[in-house]
Amino acid sequence: MRLYLVTRLLLICGATAVLAACGGGSKANTTNTPTTITANPTSLSLTHGDVAGISVSVANSSGDPITPTPTVTYTSADPSSVTVTSAGMVCAGVFDANNIVCQTKDSSGNLLPDKTINVTVTSGGLTATVPVYVHAHVDKITVTGPPNPPVCLSQNLTEPFTAKVFSNQQGSPVDITANVGPLTWSTGSTTVATVDSNGVVKSQQPGATTVVASVANTTGTPAVVVSCPPKTISLHVAGVTDTSFNVATGTAQTLAADVTDILGQPIANAALTYSSYVPSAASITTAAAVTTPGAGVSTLIASCVPPGCNPASGPNINFNGSGAGLAIYSNPVIGTITGTTATTVYVTGSDKPDATANTSLIPIDVSANTAGTAVTLPGSPNSMVFDRAGTKAYLGSSVGMLIFDPGTNTVTGTASGITGTVLTVSNDGLTVLVSDASAGKVFVFNTKQQTVQTFDLAGVTAADFNSDNSKAYLTSGSAVYEYSPSTGVKTLSFAADGVAFAPQGAVAFFGGSSILGLVVCNDSPAPATASAVNVFAPTPDGTHMLGAGAGGWTDLSYTVTNSNGCPPITSNTARNAAFPAFVGTPAKIAVASDDSIAFLTGYGGGSDAPGIPLYHLADGSTGMIALVNPGGALLSGGITQDAHSLYVGTIGNSSTGPFVHHIDLTASGGPTDANQISVSFNPRIVVVRPK
Repeated sequence: MRLYLVTRLLLICGATAVLAACGGGSKANTTNTPTTITANPTSLSLTHGDVAGISVSVANSSGDPITPTPTVTYTSADPSSVTVTSAGMVCAGVFDANNIVCQTKDSSGNLLPDKTINVTVTSGGLTATVPVYVHAHVDKITVTGPPNPPVCLSQNLTEPFTAKVFSNQQGSPVDITANVGPLTWSTGSTTVATVDSNGVVKSQQPGATTVVASVANTTGTPAVVVSCPPKTISLHVAGVTDTSFNVATGTAQTLAADVTDILGQPIANAALTYSSYVPSAASITTAAAVTTPGAGVSTLIASCVPPGCNPASGPNINFNGSGAGLAIYSNPVIGTITGTTATTVYVTGSDKPDATANTSLIPIDVSANTAGTAVTLPGSPNSMVFDRAGTKAYLGSSVGMLIFDPGTNTVTGTASGITGTVLTVSNDGLTVLVSDASAGKVFVFNTKQQTVQTFDLAGVTAADFNSDNSKAYLTSGSAVYEYSPSTGVKTLSFAADGVAFAPQGAVAFFGGSSILGLVVCNDSPAPATASAVNVFAPTPDGTHMLGAGAGGWTDLSYTVTNSNGCPPITSNTARNAAFPAFVGTPAKIAVASDDSIAFLTGYGGGSDAPGIPLYHLADGSTGMIALVNPGGALLSGGITQDAHSLYVGTIGNSSTGPFVHHIDLTASGGPTDANQISVSFNPRIVVVRPK
């Protein structure tokens, strides 16, 4: 037996003139003649003894509700099986005299049978019928798809699902599907697939989701439906098939992506992410519109990255080998933007030659190549990283992380609780990774929300974000970690020292005693090469991954073919070359955007540098740019996007320095040390603003 309590709340407006206000601004009725009557719900599925209510709405010919609702009467076709009160409360049995207890036995004490009884609702001369399905308790609902279903459904195709409803009676399940009435069908994600009232599922967008049926407050065991994931994303210049463009700075372009699923069928309106490896040269919007704010080269890609595109979770990831829940990447489009870079080089460091702390940050305009007015920092810096658009820089310092605005050359914020070295900033500028290796902490700073997450990760010294912002890899020498804004941090099953994503987005390379490749979509191995590397720098067109390590240069020429879903097909060949004897442990390298030369710009240990070691990508030859007034070791450096100028900081010695050397890469006789800019501190940080 079931007890119920009905509470009524009557809201009365005092005058007709304020009815609109009481109705929340509802449109005034043009007539009070009832035209339609609607009962809610349209049917009821009740276990013996359950109670549920029916509400009624009466509308005029304009579809506006008539208020107050005309008198409503409720009538049961069989009061001995289903009773209904004047207020529309339905008992799956027989109410007692006080309409309190819903009884499930007849006057002889026998259990009432499963039965379907119609309740008729009447108001304003109109009637509606509400079937009431009375049945045993629902204990289980099973949902199944068709026999021999396809691995997935291409977009807008359908697949019928069926459900059976069971009640446990005397220890055995009894099929009561015929007694419970219509089932309510739903999917876990209507973005991936929808389902109608008959259980027919329709594919919408790539991914895997669940389909379930429910009745009588019971939801069935979900089945899985897969809307076909992409196999290929063909990115090209809109209107043509070109996969490259060469334009002057300030010239607009538009790209287009053609998406094909794993069954060879097209996918329309997929929620792709468009990314540019060097957005300060070529940026791209969510509509694939490209602007070219600066000179240089960039790789542009489209990706279908969960959970925004091709979502799946738990056991549904790669369900039946379909690729659901895995990231899929396009072919690259290479943009070459001609022109000259007008930017600023920022120089700072933690200490002065006398070993006292430094707090000066020196801007150098590349058109003048002289030291500008020093900016006084709140603390002594240890690192400086710009976002890829060049709009903000983040400095690790003795007082916490500093936020620097290059537009005004001012520090606009200090996050004192974020200690350590700034490692990388996501392509969209929203996430900054900072590692305090000595404290065993990694901080993830959200620049928009101004919030921070803290993770206990020991000894992390290198990190890199993928261009589509979907994940970052972090290395400590003894471990590799993966950070994702959607899933947090996990530890991978290998160790590495140094990491860089390929501009194509689909592959990353890790350093250590050998170079390891990793496929981004499922963290599976890609071809490796036996070269000891701890510092990486890719060419922005995604053809070479330059590495530096104890053995010298490693030039990894690689290909990534994204034509077969996940994983892509990758290959590489390596070429090696030695460093000059004065080089200790390589710390920093820079690569020209035109794929011409790579430069070693910083190292630890070793001896004084008479010049800057370089490597020619065309033929693998090496050389050195002689320094004017050479001092001590090379500390740090960077190259302008147009590949016209290189800036390298050198420590002072007993007779000269410290200096920032401006190397003119366009000089007729070859790269030349054109300017030596004196600074009062050891220029351990030399950063070219992306622009």
